[in-house]
Amino acid sequence: MAIAQAIHAIIRSNDALTLRFLGRRSTRHDDAVVLFRELVRSERIPPAYAGWRDLLLRALGEKSEYDYKGTEAGATEARRWVRDAGRFLSAVRSILT
Repeated sequence: MAIAQAIHAIIRSNDALTLRFLGRRSTRHDDAVVLFRELVRSERIPPAYAGWRDLLLRALGEKSEYDYKGTEAGATEARRWVRDAGRFLSAVRSILT
């Protein structure tokens, strides 16, 4: 459950970025990465944040495993997702403020 919530936090914070700078959010998971790439390409967010695309891509790729299928994971995997989500949220917060 913690992993699914961490993944949702990553996706929703990406939506916050795209809503703020592009005026829209993704309606499909594939769109989320495209919109993030557009943020970087159009320099609406600093290029230093471009590497966060990989985490977003991984989150979107694994979302159904943890959210819909209820895939079990150990404490180490859960901690990693929660840590990565926290870092992503911090990056988004610093972009938005």
